[in-house]
Amino acid sequence: MIQDLLNYEFLRLALLGTLFVSFLSALVSPIVVYRKMEFVGDGVAHATFAGLAIASILSYGRITFALLSSIVFALVIWYLSKTGKFSENSAIGVMLPVFMAIGVLLLSKSKNYTNDLSSYLFGNVLLINEKDIYFVLLTLIFAVVVYFVFWRDIIYYIADEKSAKFYGIKVELISLLVILLVALSVVAVVKVSGIILMGTYIVMPGVFAKIFSKSFKGILTKSFTFSVFSSIIGFSFAYYFDFPPGPTIVVTAFLILLSSTIFFRNFN
Repeated sequence: MIQDLLNYEFLRLALLGTLFVSFLSALVSPIVVYRKMEFVGDGVAHATFAGLAIASILSYGRITFALLSSIVFALVIWYLSKTGKFSENSAIGVMLPVFMAIGVLLLSKSKNYTNDLSSYLFGNVLLINEKDIYFVLLTLIFAVVVYFVFWRDIIYYIADEKSAKFYGIKVELISLLVILLVALSVVAVVKVSGIILMGTYIVMPGVFAKIFSKSFKGILTKSFTFSVFSSIIGFSFAYYFDFPPGPTIVVTAFLILLSSTIFFRNFN
């Protein structure tokens, strides 16, 4: 594998993209899990399908249109939930099939309907290019900046939104930043995991960290450990056994989570 990494640029880009995505998901996943936003991440992932379908028809702008559709979806959900007329889950339940249906209708007019559909739904890390790497890296930098600037606010927001508002935390701003961060992260991860398998990156690291940590700093550390380790092991398995990388990373992450949980339960 080392020799092939030296010889083939596409393999180096695939591994680099997988690592950057694992770093990004390690930051985002704990917020998603503690705020019980798993359905939000899934909804945003499906919303990108409409943007990807437009990009497929036009044959350019995959990241741009995926980003636009995910941000529009996230902002609509955020607005509807803040009006009080829709719960967050209800808003997602209403909008998710709409965006997915729009994507299917548009993609049905694409010349490469079957190939595009498979790639978008299940991902293909081996097709990552330099533009994808730059986008993931910029999203990762944005996530780090948000954490650095709003560290205290995020902890209050995650722990108790009402108390955070009482202590002067700008909850509306934090919630908007969080949902935008989730939207950006979903677009960054789509190339690796695909829409259907998105939950692995958005949910599993946070779940693992929540089980084995007692402080938020500990949660981030364990989230990083789980995300990076499962990504590298899954990528290696995919390489040596000629499996699709995205699904292989998903199964690897689940097995690590399951075995760790069983071990923890038996020895505590």
